[in-house]
Amino acid sequence: MTAKLSFSLPHPVLLLMILLLATGCAPKNVELLGVTGPEQLETQQAGTFEATTNEDAKPPVTYAWDFGDNQSAQGAVASHLFSEAGTYTVTVTVSNRKGKASDSGSTSVVVVNPPVPAEIVTLLATVYEVDTLTPVRFDANVRGDAPLRYAWDFGDGSLSTAPAPHHIFSVPGSYTVTLTLSNEHGEDKRNVTIVSSPYEADYCADLAEMNSVFFERNTSVLSASSETVLRDNIQILKDCPNLSVRIEGLAGPFERRAEELSEDRARAVERFYLSNDVAASRITATGLGQVGQGSKKSGAEQFRRTDTLPLPRQ
Repeated sequence: MTAKLSFSLPHPVLLLMILLLATGCAPKNVELLGVTGPEQLETQQAGTFEATTNEDAKPPVTYAWDFGDNQSAQGAVASHLFSEAGTYTVTVTVSNRKGKASDSGSTSVVVVNPPVPAEIVTLLATVYEVDTLTPVRFDANVRGDAPLRYAWDFGDGSLSTAPAPHHIFSVPGSYTVTLTLSNEHGEDKRNVTIVSSPYEADYCADLAEMNSVFFERNTSVLSASSETVLRDNIQILKDCPNLSVRIEGLAGPFERRAEELSEDRARAVERFYLSNDVAASRITATGLGQVGQGSKKSGAEQFRRTDTLPLPRQ
């Protein structure tokens, strides 16, 4: 009699587990093998972060990113930008088996503001028309990463490295003032024009008359007293360097060669001014000939004179 052997096959799931155990391929818990990302970013610059896990982790594997700025993301690879500068710890948590297995890791990223080149927004001066004794203060509205370097060129050979310098333009003229602003990211230039005029005393603007000098009959020679009077006029011309004058010589009644004499009297005053460093360009001299009425005995002295008249401003 032949005996028959009989047996029953195990459950398919149990068989699969036996096979996986036998071959070493059983599904595993997820393990975080590494986290990569940029070491430094600028604000508003996107960075890519990636998590690496074991290949034999039982799927599905989930990835939860925390960027340290109250923002999050999902997926093995995540892109993120930071709106503020700072140092951030970026953490990723990986899990499988419906959350029963998990692992986590982190990386740090330094976020900096983007570089700001030196820029001059506005260039300012307290005045743009000035006299030769009044200082001008310069200032500029600027932006850019520190340290900022200032280089002023006042156009008259003078320089400054102060942020807000003062300068006196002691010689009359028109000057182009240039500021060069620089930092490690670049430089910017701007300029402004300053017009400098000779200094004048306050009374110059309202000056209406100057001293006249008087002569002996039929002569054009300046007396000592006349020269003293003219020195007062010279001081006025020094105080009012923008002032020009007209010299008018006069001859009184009964004087000989009235036209020539009046001209000589005007020229005598002109020469005195020139000898005291008044520029010829500021003087006009002319003779007006015989003027006025009078007698040989009296009344004619007032006409034997030379007037210095301030000319209207241009």
